[in-house]
Amino acid sequence: MYKQPNASHTYVMQAELLVDILSTHKRQFINGISEYALIEILKKPPYQVFDEDALRDPLMLFKTHFILFHALYQLRQCWIEQNEGVLDIHALSIKLNLFSDSCLTQSNEEASVTALDNPDPLAEYYLDWGNFEEADRDTVDTLLNAFWQKMLRADSGSHGQDEIKKAHDVLGLSQNEPVTLVSLKRVYKRTLQSAHPDKGGTQQEAQAVIHAYQVLTHFYSFK
Repeated sequence: MYKQPNASHTYVMQAELLVDILSTHKRQFINGISEYALIEILKKPPYQVFDEDALRDPLMLFKTHFILFHALYQLRQCWIEQNEGVLDIHALSIKLNLFSDSCLTQSNEEASVTALDNPDPLAEYYLDWGNFEEADRDTVDTLLNAFWQKMLRADSGSHGQDEIKKAHDVLGLSQNEPVTLVSLKRVYKRTLQSAHPDKGGTQQEAQAVIHAYQVLTHFYSFK
């Protein structure tokens, strides 16, 4: 279902343990909890899955975020298959929507099939360990910037339509075609390659590309 070809065995085991731990917090997920609050719980006894520097160093923050979301998407799949409900996963609110509460006209089995046929578009990204291993400093910095923007404010309209359109234009993307985080990353890396000062571009061009990627990462991934 997902790939884990070269991921560190330690991280894979950590994610597997996290699924077990998170499955015991169903009540908190039903009420809703932010990613930040969840990480704080997991840093403390009796779990101590993450250390105290989990949110300080940028690379460590990325690893913490990725591993947690990897485990959450695995748990999402488990709860759907067990006819419990759908785990809605966002940085500001991770919430379990029970089938018994939200699918009044459907049986649990029918609701499970519906949920499985409509997966979260970010699931593919976080369930692929290759994205964890291949993330470089540019990718980490831009993803973390979007992460903290969302953690610090719930303003889904923080980027105006003009800015979003400009970001699409900078990266050569059409607003009329579907964009995933994977395809966005691919276009970003290709565009940054030609805009980078070391490759004949300018610092201003590279900054424009990076900013466009930040805008669209926020727009597509964390809205």
